[in-house]
Amino acid sequence: MDTSQFNIFEGMTSISAVINSNEANNRKILKVIYDETKEKSKYKELAFLRHKSTELGFELVPVSADEIDSVTIGNSHGGIVAFCSERRIERLDDSKNNIVKNGFYVMLEGIEDPYNFGYSLRSLYAAGVDGVILNERNWMGAAGVVSRASAGASVSSASGSAFSLSSSNSSFP
Repeated sequence: MDTSQFNIFEGMTSISAVINSNEANNRKILKVIYDETKEKSKYKELAFLRHKSTELGFELVPVSADEIDSVTIGNSHGGIVAFCSERRIERLDDSKNNIVKNGFYVMLEGIEDPYNFGYSLRSLYAAGVDGVILNERNWMGAAGVVSRASAGASVSSASGSAFSLSSSNSSFP
């Protein structure tokens, strides 16, 4: 499988965040793979994923640990990995109906490290932000890292909306 065309989310925290915000962020889970040797130790997580796979229409596939290691960055994934579509965000000009009057909005600029970006989103989520405004920057190559660093806040519908200042729709983890 060519993984370059997917966003890869490692571990149940990230995958659960994508599942819980499925409608809000228009990102679709296409496939979840898990380490076949962890069937017993990950029973609860896999039961949850089996239920959600039927509901949301994604594959749940047992694979070898080597296959999981070949598509992941780190080793803290717990043997569960999701392949997801991109998330699209609106241009700020097109988002007037989604702006909360007197809401708390933050514009993030100058953050180049995906871990720092994720940590910033997690802090903003904790502070109750209604939305994040971004300059043109494609974070999709690091969507999984951003999701893990933000503890799922980057994909959570409760973390508010993301708006782009760029002239075209941008991608957001």
